[in-house]
Amino acid sequence: NPGILQQQQQQQQIPLDEELLEIYRQMDLPPTHAIPAHPLVAIADSLAMGDHAVRMCSPVLSGGAAASSIICLGVDFMSESVAAIMARNGCGHVPVYRAATRHIGCSLAESAEGRGYEAWLRKFGDASSSPPSSSDKKALHVVYINTSLETKATSASILPTITCTSSNVLQTILQASAQMGPDRLQICYGPDTYMGENLKSLLDAVLSHDESWTD
Repeated sequence: NPGILQQQQQQQQIPLDEELLEIYRQMDLPPTHAIPAHPLVAIADSLAMGDHAVRMCSPVLSGGAAASSIICLGVDFMSESVAAIMARNGCGHVPVYRAATRHIGCSLAESAEGRGYEAWLRKFGDASSSPPSSSDKKALHVVYINTSLETKATSASILPTITCTSSNVLQTILQASAQMGPDRLQICYGPDTYMGENLKSLLDAVLSHDESWTD
């Protein structure tokens, strides 16, 4: 909770980064550099994890010892994404296991699984399906990769949908704007409202300081 951390920082005069570090110390997490390097072990985000898994399943790319199965130590949508990326790259025959049989959820991913998020998308989807006019914009849903396959499939059935990660979301939005034209495109980004607000602030700041940028 950033508010609590800020309050503690003011009371104790502790730099915020040291406060966060102390929390991680109390959690007793091993440092990543303490994990020995191995061709069949990888630490990655949701997108890169799938790429690592594909490489591990290839005798050539993995250095000779191809994996016969993959286990994902993460939330449920990570193993879903890994399995989908592997299937798309010809590794669908390799089983993907989750870290536990119980549900391992994520509040951000689950926020896009409710009726409210679907209703929000349908509002733009209904507008896109109405008779076009010269002033109409086409809606494009840019969804954060940290969501379930069900969310991605449902979204794609309502609006054209592109999956992004934090490292390429800006490039994705700008490329779509360049291809469609900024006057014809309406970006619907979700479900990470924090990242969406940061993107809007960034683009607003650029546009307010550089009149040559019309996107």
